[in-house]
Parts: sequence; structure tokens; C-alpha cells
Amino acid sequence: MSFKEGKSRRALGRIAAVAAAAGLGVAGLAGPASADVTIQQYAALGDSYASGVGAGDYLADDGCYRSANAYASQSAAALGERLWFEACSGARVEDVVANQLGHLRPVNTEHVTIGVGGNDAGFSSVLGACAGTDTALCENAIANARNIITTSLPAELDDLYTQVETKAPDADIVVVGNPRLFAETACAGALAITPAEQALLNDAADLLAETTAAVAADHGFDFADVRDAFDGHGVCSADPWILGYTGNVESFHPNAAGQDAYTGVVLPLLDY
Repeated sequence: MSFKEGKSRRALGRIAAVAAAAGLGVAGLAGPASADVTIQQYAALGDSYASGVGAGDYLADDGCYRSANAYASQSAAALGERLWFEACSGARVEDVVANQLGHLRPVNTEHVTIGVGGNDAGFSSVLGACAGTDTALCENAIANARNIITTSLPAELDDLYTQVETKAPDADIVVVGNPRLFAETACAGALAITPAEQALLNDAADLLAETTAAVAADHGFDFADVRDAFDGHGVCSADPWILGYTGNVESFHPNAAGQDAYTGVVLPLLDY
């Protein structure tokens, strides 16, 4: 049996269960609307790393920078599922809760990926603080980000994950982490962020990944940890998969090759 046949059979089983609970029987779902019910769907939630900022080929001029090269776009195509591409540049956990859960369904939401947390920790502001000559300013900004990651972020993620699994109880849910940004060496793309400061930023990225993974594990979700995949491909490396400073919103985001790397880690975790 092919994976698409298996997916269809699972979908029909879910539909039958819902129909039985409603006292309908499967025949009661026949008609023009039945095609929409049986289409497996994939909801991609999160921030700029999930939307594909930096990877180009943006699908709309709406400020979200959803890329045709993003791992969500690639994964949905590989799975043959309808994509609800909700991830948006700049999103925090509260934005995902408020604006990105509207297409989750108890029957035909087959897959959900969630990648969020960096904006809650203020990583963009941290990078700005470190892109200068004031080492103390950089270190204080990193310390503040670490404090947020260990204190307030876990509860916010827990609430988000609870809402997602409540709205889509039969979905396969994968939480997606972020890579370390830097190769811990100097180059023009790193601005004035020194190798020592890059190491501190990478340590903060590790803390974010480990914290997010722990909350995901509490919910029984798989965690797509991309750090090993990106090893050797950070800013200032010989083959960077993360853009350095570009003068626009794409700065310090994965390029198309980086999104390919994401797909290589995420797709095998999506149960099909």
C-alpha cells in the first residue's frame, strides 16, 4: 500500500468516526462538500524562519515573506497536501495564537509544523545590540534574552501547543527549531559581531532549541532540531546557508539552501 493510499484510508476512518458520533453514517457525508472534507491539510505556523524569509520567491506582498522555497512549501508538495501557510515574519507566540490557528480542523488537518520563539526572546534586538563595539551592551542583551527563554517562554509555548492539539487532535504535530547563526569567525556579513560574541549568540540559540524541545516533548510532539544540519554553514562560513547582514529583513535568515536543509530534517518527521 502506498503512503497516499494509507493517508486516504486514515482520512476515511476519521470521517467515519465523526459521522458516527453525529449519528450520520458515512453515506450522510456524500455530496458536493465531501471533497473538501477528505482533503488532507497541512498547517504551517510560526515566524520568519518558518515563513521562509531569506529564501526568496515570496508568494505575496503582505509583509509575511512566505517563500515558495520554505520547508513548509516543500513538505506540503512532497506530502500531496493542501497547505495553509500561516507563518508570518515578525510573529511572536501570541501572534500565532491570535492569527494562525483558524484553519486547524479535528478531521482533516493531517500535519502541523510550529516554529516560533525567537522574536519572543528578542533576537532581532539582540543582534542589533551586538552589531557594534559595545561588548557590555551585547552581553546584557544576550543575558536578557536567556532570561526570557527560561522564564516566560515555556509557559507561552505550552499554551500554544495545547491550543493546537485541542483544535487538531488527530494531526501529526512537529515543532521546528532554529539553527545556530554563526561560524564564530569574522567577516563583513557579521558586521562588528566578534567571534566571542558569536559564540555567546550561538549558546543562546542552543538554549532556545533545548527549551523549545523540552516543551514539545511534554506534549509528545517531535522536535525538528536543525542545528547539526546547519553545522559548518553559518554566517561567515565557506558555504553559508544563513545570510549575513543584507540591509533588509532578510538579514540573518536562512537562504534557499538553508530551507532545503530544514526540509531534510522536517519532512522525515511528518508521519505519512
